[in-house]
Amino acid sequence: MSFQSFNNGLGVPLSSDNEWVQLADMLPWQQLDEAYQLLFTEMGGRAAKPFRLLYGASLIKQAEHLTDRSVVTAIRDTPAHQYFIGLDTYTTDLPFNHSTLVYFR
Repeated sequence: MSFQSFNNGLGVPLSSDNEWVQLADMLPWQQLDEAYQLLFTEMGGRAAKPFRLLYGASLIKQAEHLTDRSVVTAIRDTPAHQYFIGLDTYTTDLPFNHSTLVYFR
């Protein structure tokens, strides 16, 4: 996925200068996900949510000094955040419940 193909639904493309777009394109998401999946055994199942979704939300939370509840709202309201966490298109729905971050940590 590239920032040019991200459908933000607003008729305005994401800027390649946006810090979240740039960081999303620099991080090795596939390798990070593979390392994360090693924490789960075959008997214990797989993670319920995609790694990029939750780790990306955690990075946004820390960088912007937000609470769990406010980072979920910030992601809902910001197309660049949605791109950063790996969504294909902009949505006005909450990406997940704020309590999910507690389980991820």
